[in-house]
Amino acid sequence: MPGRDAGRDRNTTVERAIDVLLLFDEQHPVLTAAEVARRLGMSRSTTYRYLQSLRSYQLVEEDEAGGYRLGPRVFHLARVARQGLGLSEIALPLMRELAARFGEAVLLTRRAGNHVVCVERVESRYPMRLSYERGQLLPLHAGASAKVILAFLAPAEIDAALARPLPRYTERTVTEPERLRADLAAIRAAGYAVSEGEVDPGVRAVAAPIHHASGEIAAGLTVVGPAFRLDERVLPAVVDAVRAAARTISQRLADIE
Repeated sequence: MPGRDAGRDRNTTVERAIDVLLLFDEQHPVLTAAEVARRLGMSRSTTYRYLQSLRSYQLVEEDEAGGYRLGPRVFHLARVARQGLGLSEIALPLMRELAARFGEAVLLTRRAGNHVVCVERVESRYPMRLSYERGQLLPLHAGASAKVILAFLAPAEIDAALARPLPRYTERTVTEPERLRADLAAIRAAGYAVSEGEVDPGVRAVAAPIHHASGEIAAGLTVVGPAFRLDERVLPAVVDAVRAAARTISQRLADIE
């Protein structure tokens, strides 16, 4: 069937062109036509045809010595790809690792005005679960997932947040501005936040900050569960794991920024 044969030839052409592009890496930023032909087992004439086709689309370019390197269109595509990769896509693989390791829910929170919002959530493995859902607004002054963001805001933003009325959710909610300032200073010094029962009774959370390349706070990463499961025996391991995951997400976010 001619149509099927033509499609197979077209796919083979695309695959070989991709093979040529994938030869370029950190160790081989420039390749000659002869090197491409040898490494892919193609004839010189076929290799030259592929290189010229790629050159016509600015996917490769020829240097002064007759070698080939990746062209400007590749860098344009890389920028587009980075723009399309959001914080959630970066964070979710590490959130799933945390959830698999500890069995508890993992939240990704960002500031939303005078609140924080849960933008991603990975479920706990346990039947008894918490009610934090994607899109849910949480108070900015209560709970580890919020306070770890508030602590790393600019001083003027912290002042503005603490100047507003601060509602109390449980008997453990801190609403006195000076006590909150002390809590936020401790969070900045430690690099993480731990809370228990500040929004919901019996709930413990461990959160660490995710930063932009500029150093500004981007989000909070939180493991949250019942205090009887997140007890003193597992808490140090959870703290270390959440901090490490947040650092990794921050680095990957910086790489695309």
